[in-house]
Amino acid sequence: MNLTLKTLQTEMRSSFNEMSLRIDNLETKVGNLDINVNERVDNVIRNLDAHKKETAYNFRQVDQRFDIVDQRFNAIDQRFNAIDQRFNAIDQRFDAIDQRFDVINQRFDQLLQDILAGFSSYSFNIENTLDDHEGRIKAIETKH
Repeated sequence: MNLTLKTLQTEMRSSFNEMSLRIDNLETKVGNLDINVNERVDNVIRNLDAHKKETAYNFRQVDQRFDIVDQRFNAIDQRFNAIDQRFNAIDQRFDAIDQRFDVINQRFDQLLQDILAGFSSYSFNIENTLDDHEGRIKAIETKH
């Protein structure tokens, strides 16, 4: 029995040593994995930071381009405002011309009425004279 206990003890010690070696090997592998994982995480963080910087740069460029577009639209708005002012000035001039034509038309109407009023007495006398003349001619013709 002594022998079997000794062999069992030796076997147990050797299996404990093997287990200890396996655990040590696992710890080194896990340590290496841990180092690899940390390096990978650091690489991902560096890449992410680079992408963030690049994205921020791209957004700044887009903002600058939008600012340029806004400036161009403001210039176009100013040009349209200037054109509107010119059209308003032209409309005012046409209104003034229309008023002048209205005054001229009123003057021509008044002049025509004055001329007709002036000639009306003559035309009435001429009509009466012609009527009388025609009546005299008929009277002479009927007598003869």
